[in-house]
Amino acid sequence: MLVKDKKADTSGTKYFNIFFIVIFFLMLVVPAVCINTKPLQISEIDNELLTEWPGLAFTEENVEELENYADDRIGFREQLVTLYITLNDRLFHVMTHPLFMYGEEGHIYYKDPSYITAFQRMNTNEEWLDGFVDFLEKTNAYLKSRGIDFLYYLCPDKKTIYPEYFPKSVNVNYENKTVPEYIEEQLKKGVDGAVDVSEDPGYEGPAVSYIIPIPQLTEAKKDQIVYNKLYDATHWNEDGAFIGHELIDNWIRERKEDVPKLKREDFTREMDLKESLDIAKFPIHEEVPRYVPKSDTSSNFTDYLLPVIECYTPTFYAHFTNPDCGNNRILLIFTDSYFATYLKFYQNRFSEVYFVHRQNYEYLQYYINLLFPDTVIFETAERSISGEMMEQTDFNDTVYEPPYTEAMAPTKEAVGQGSGLRYILSEINGVTLEKTEEGKVLWLDVSEGDSIVSLNGFLFPEEGRSAQDYDIYARIGDAAVVETDYLALHRKNGLWTEAPSEEERPTYTENPAEKAFSVNVQRRYLQEMQIELFAVDTKDNVSYLLDTFNVKYQ
Repeated sequence: MLVKDKKADTSGTKYFNIFFIVIFFLMLVVPAVCINTKPLQISEIDNELLTEWPGLAFTEENVEELENYADDRIGFREQLVTLYITLNDRLFHVMTHPLFMYGEEGHIYYKDPSYITAFQRMNTNEEWLDGFVDFLEKTNAYLKSRGIDFLYYLCPDKKTIYPEYFPKSVNVNYENKTVPEYIEEQLKKGVDGAVDVSEDPGYEGPAVSYIIPIPQLTEAKKDQIVYNKLYDATHWNEDGAFIGHELIDNWIRERKEDVPKLKREDFTREMDLKESLDIAKFPIHEEVPRYVPKSDTSSNFTDYLLPVIECYTPTFYAHFTNPDCGNNRILLIFTDSYFATYLKFYQNRFSEVYFVHRQNYEYLQYYINLLFPDTVIFETAERSISGEMMEQTDFNDTVYEPPYTEAMAPTKEAVGQGSGLRYILSEINGVTLEKTEEGKVLWLDVSEGDSIVSLNGFLFPEEGRSAQDYDIYARIGDAAVVETDYLALHRKNGLWTEAPSEEERPTYTENPAEKAFSVNVQRRYLQEMQIELFAVDTKDNVSYLLDTFNVKYQ
């Protein structure tokens, strides 16, 4: 009979327990030791900025931020979350990703709550959309008065073009209007109405020109895939994009015949294999189309203005020049991610192309007077209108300083400071101001300096008058007269950190309010010339020359 060695058995159990304790301890300690402490880190899973270190403080809010910091940055978080998501997908075909979800037949859709409620027609915020339509109408009227063509473009969501694959568990209230339906309806009800220029690209009237390419993309999907099944669930693919930009091309070329046609034969259509989603880490296997220009004669000029141009966000900002395109056309596009990768459809066909983020809409008039475009396009994604735009943008009370007309030109009787107007310059960039016996000189160093020359200041009215009774303009040589106010400046009541000192302000107190102004000129446009600063009394329609500056090379 064999006798069991209890001592050996106990010893084996002891070593196993120690091993288990060590492994358990390492599982607790190693992730904490390997915590990601680098600043400005973006999660590949969530496509979001990880929580930054909040510091140590004995407050309830700080404790919560510390918990978020630990949750976001604990060691191996990305790997473990990816493993969990992948196993659920492979074993159960269940998508547990925080940003995306499966629809019918394996289609992937965006999972943001506002995206889903928009599909249900439950978040068509009519009051906010009315303000947005009012902004489009005022912008169109201002640009038309400047002789600039304006187009509004709405990019549809995948759920709008492929609703049949959206999860069947999501109910829809078909009695309500969708966001695109409501916007189109309100545009057509506007002061001058609106015209769908995808159907009438030659329209030349005062109404807002717009394109909402839902019919064209819905028709095109019968013969081709215009939104990928898996990759990039939030945007059209490049086949769909080409269809959308062809509609813009038709509209542009009705007005600008010297702009070359957008042609498929100028591009090579290639297929790229994608093994992960575009903005998040999730394994897929799908070939998607990509258009590659066969030739490119444009130059990337983005870094010229980017360091100094005024904006809320530089995201998507780009600037390309092409002197060999055969025209002198300048195109300005306010864009979001839907258009951001499609400079290739424009950079070889225009003398200059600017892309700026649509969140910079308050700087539109500033860009007009700085960039001198002859065509402006304002693009928005459908999901943005029903989501983040409502939280981040306020289109109410949009104002534009009226364009200069010859009737505003200073007359001999009006020249000078006899009006009681007074102004000061609070900031000068890109040039050096010197007062000489011959007058005020702006010395321009041809070898160095900012790419934008700016004169920022404040106008003070005569006693008993409001500063808002005056519009301020600058005549730049013989080339142009520019407006010096814009929505961002109007709302902020000045962009500069140092307002006029008490000593510089007028002594009277009846109406001490001042009006901020900003003259901005691209350095490359300046030569030895004169800049005249003058104010127009909008009540009496009288102009007053405030000052003359002589630009000279240093």
